[in-house]
Amino acid sequence: MKLLLILLIIIFPISIIQPQSFGFGCLGLVGGYGGFTYQQYQPGLLKDYVNEFNLLKTKQLNDFGKADGYRFGINFFRARFSGFFVTAKGFYQQLEESHDAQKFNRGGFEDFNYELKLKSFGVGLDIGIPIYSRLLWKIVDGAVLVSTARMTETVNSYMGTNVRKFDNEKTEVGYSVGSGFVLDIIKNYISIEGIVGYSFFQIGGMISENKTKFEDLLSNSEENKQFIKAGGFNAAVQLNVGFPL
Repeated sequence: MKLLLILLIIIFPISIIQPQSFGFGCLGLVGGYGGFTYQQYQPGLLKDYVNEFNLLKTKQLNDFGKADGYRFGINFFRARFSGFFVTAKGFYQQLEESHDAQKFNRGGFEDFNYELKLKSFGVGLDIGIPIYSRLLWKIVDGAVLVSTARMTETVNSYMGTNVRKFDNEKTEVGYSVGSGFVLDIIKNYISIEGIVGYSFFQIGGMISENKTKFEDLLSNSEENKQFIKAGGFNAAVQLNVGFPL
């Protein structure tokens, strides 16, 4: 949030005094984009649950902390000033991570699957400069993220299949900061973009439809501990397409 405020303070005074060209989209027109994204994060209660689960394991439940998925969005505008570009954008992304495990009890084997989905809406700004005619360096890429999470537990046993879903109790707001490059394939119409950065976010309490809290699944847990305590490294590769009005 602080990053975006700083960018706005810098951008708008410059826009008044500098000559500029203005267009819509990442390529000077209306622009859409989509691609692959990867996110590391630091689990809190989720890590505690995995550790406790594995005390009774037959097949170990692997640690969570690395999710991947897709991102798509639109670039609202690109303004070109003397020597640099400024872009405003919005996007939606969905990340997933799942792991399987198994337990044995008197009734036989129980197969477990845990699937975590992280969904985010983001709005942001980036500032870049041209390196040469077809390559743009995005010096700073910042975005505010509004995120939700769902953990789905699926258990298969001789008694059938049982599914339980946990959702975060409140929407979480975070932000990301990064840098990257844009390579024009067809100038002003198609480009490939790569971004690396760091996301700052948390996911607090998780609760099921029947009001069971995720922390209640643990025999011993810290009160008010975050389900996901922090974000981490992220990367995205996407295809940008411009459409003339």
